[in-house]
Amino acid sequence: MERLVLVKPSTEYIEEIRAYRHEFIDDGGEAHGESSLSEFNDIPAWIEQCRLYECKETIPNPDHVEADQFMLVREGDQRILGMINFRHYLNDFLTEVDGHIGYGVRPSERRKGYAKAMLMLCLDKCHALGLDKVLITCDENNEASRRTIISCGGVFENTIDKDGIRSERYWITLNIKK
Repeated sequence: MERLVLVKPSTEYIEEIRAYRHEFIDDGGEAHGESSLSEFNDIPAWIEQCRLYECKETIPNPDHVEADQFMLVREGDQRILGMINFRHYLNDFLTEVDGHIGYGVRPSERRKGYAKAMLMLCLDKCHALGLDKVLITCDENNEASRRTIISCGGVFENTIDKDGIRSERYWITLNIKK
């Protein structure tokens, strides 16, 4: 597989971020792990919002936690293949529903192993921050995400029902070499 890297959003990628966003809109699907990119027409403003979430003192929403937004980029052509958001710690909502990590793969790049590659790279970042385990959730009917989480060491804990949406919760232990 070509060399894949996690990079933080920057103005260097504005056109590629815009193309990524439009692909999800054109596909009619819901994007995950992209820090509400779908709500932003102004890509530089989205990039700035991502930066604000990196520091507790600048988080725009007091109900949210510090987080790092990454894009999975194929080095050869600088194409964004997916996005992944890593929340540094869990509050009550994240503990129950969303977990530490949310991710999504560009519709045209699915079924190529990019979700697993992206999650593995992000787990390294989680471990580097000092976490020894992370919580990841997926919708009960999202078989692709379930397989990705399990292939990265996810251990099923339970299924919860929140406002009619059933989510499966998995824990990944980071101190075990995968």
